Amino acid sequence: MKQWIAILVFVVPAIGSRAQNKQEQALLYKANQLYQSGHYNEAEQWYDKVLELNPNNSIALFNKANALQQQKNYEAAAKQFEQAAAVTNDNDLKAKAYYNSGVAAIKQQQLANAINAWKQSLLLNPYSDSARNNLQKALNEQKKQQQNNQQNKPQPKNPLNKQQADNLLNQLRQQEKELQQYEKQKLKPVNTEKDW
Repeated sequence: MKQWIAILVFVVPAIGSRAQNKQEQALLYKANQLYQSGHYNEAEQWYDKVLELNPNNSIALFNKANALQQQKNYEAAAKQFEQAAAVTNDNDLKAKAYYNSGVAAIKQQQLANAINAWKQSLLLNPYSDSARNNLQKALNEQKKQQQNNQQNKPQPKNPLNKQQADNLLNQLRQQEKELQQYEKQKLKPVNTEKDW
């Protein structure tokens, strides 16, 4: 299988960049520390605590999706990335969420979903070489699959030309006539009287 560029972008919020309460900031900080130290399962739980306080915290959604992806839970990661993209107004974060969603989709061998995600990412950030490269590889793979599907379809048997079709039709008509004559003969009464 082709090598896909799988760059997981991790977002660390700038202090004061969002109107977050101190508890939310503290939980997010703890979750990020766990993530950066490779404790993805624990980090995921701490991101959940942030999301209990603020379900629309796009950074917590995005980073939780990264933690899920690191745990190879690609289906849940893709959903989280989509949710992060839906709630954020930051086009850079949205582009990164779509990009990572494409990576999660390709890991699940969902080529069409990956293509759509990378297209969305490129619409928001047309300068992303990794999104462009992955999209191109995915489109090439899709084209290859379509060609293989067409080659694997059973080809229709040689269609009959007009002469062959007419001959076949005439044979069927002849068989029908013979069958009708046979049926008529069966229906004739048999003389059961003795002739002495």
